[in-house]
Amino acid sequence: MTSSQHALDFAHEASLGLPGSIKQVADFLLSEGTGIEQLTMREIAARAYTSKPTLVRFAKQAGYTGWKDYRRDFLAAVSAQEEQLARQQEVDVNTPFGPNATTDEVVVSLTRIQRLAVTEMEESLDRNALARAADILLSSHDLVHFGVMHNYQLGKIFASNLSLIGLLCRTPQTNAEVASIANHLSREDCVVVTSYSGGLERIPMAFVPMLKERGVSVIAVTNSRHSPLALIADVALTYTPLEHFHAKIADFYSGACTQLILNSLYAACYARQFERSRTNRRGVIEGVSAMVPADFGHMDD
Repeated sequence: MTSSQHALDFAHEASLGLPGSIKQVADFLLSEGTGIEQLTMREIAARAYTSKPTLVRFAKQAGYTGWKDYRRDFLAAVSAQEEQLARQQEVDVNTPFGPNATTDEVVVSLTRIQRLAVTEMEESLDRNALARAADILLSSHDLVHFGVMHNYQLGKIFASNLSLIGLLCRTPQTNAEVASIANHLSREDCVVVTSYSGGLERIPMAFVPMLKERGVSVIAVTNSRHSPLALIADVALTYTPLEHFHAKIADFYSGACTQLILNSLYAACYARQFERSRTNRRGVIEGVSAMVPADFGHMDD
C-alpha cells in the first residue's frame, strides 16, 4: 500500500468511528476530496467545525509528523480516486465542463449527471426504508421539512406535492420559524430532514437530537448512511456521496438524487392510498381551477 493510499484509508476508518472531532475532520475530507486543495488549514478547520490543532492531531493519529504531510498524501490518493470515478461515470460531477465548453458539451455533461443519479437511485435506494418512511408520513399528525438553500427549495416542491393528496407539510425557512415549530412538535409528528453533509451542527439540523429525545419521527435524506444525521434518524434514505461539499459548480448530482428520493417518497405515499390520493388531487386542482378567470388560460399551462 502506498503512503498516499494509507492517508485516504485512515480518513475512511476515522469516518466510521465514534462521533467526535476526529470523525468530523474525516467526514469533511471525504466529502470535499480534492476540493481541500483550494482551502487553507484555517478554512478546513472552520468548515469541519473544529480547530487547527485538531487537524494536526488527526494527521499524527494517521502516522504523519504534521498536517502538511498528511494533506499532500491525502490529495494524491483522492485525486487518483476521483479521476478513476470520472472515467467510469464519463463525467466529473464536480466540474462537468470547463471554461471553454460549448453549449452542446454543457448539455451532454448535465445529461450524463442526470443519468448517473437515476442509475444510483435505481440500484441503491433502500426500498424497505422507503416503505417505512411512507408509513411514518401517513400516520403522523404534523409534517415538517427541514432544509437550507437548494434543499429548502426541493422541500417546497415535496410539500406542494403532498398537499395535493391531503398531507400538509410545513417548510420553515428562517431560524426563528424552525425554532418555533421544532419546540411544538411531539411524538405524533414527523420531520423530513434533507441535508447533503448529514451534519448536526447547524440549524435546522441542530434541532434533530432534541426532537428525537421528544419522540418525534425523523426521516433523513442525505448522502451517506454513516453521517450523524443518518445514524440518528428513524429512517435514512441515502445515496452514494460523489460531490464535493464546497468545490463544485452546483448541486447537479446531489440535487438530482435528492429530488428523486423525495419524489419516490411522495409517490410511495400516493400509492398506499391510491384512490384517496387521486380523489384529493383532483379536488384540489378543480378547486384552484374554479378560482382562475376563464380567459386566464388552462391549468396545464
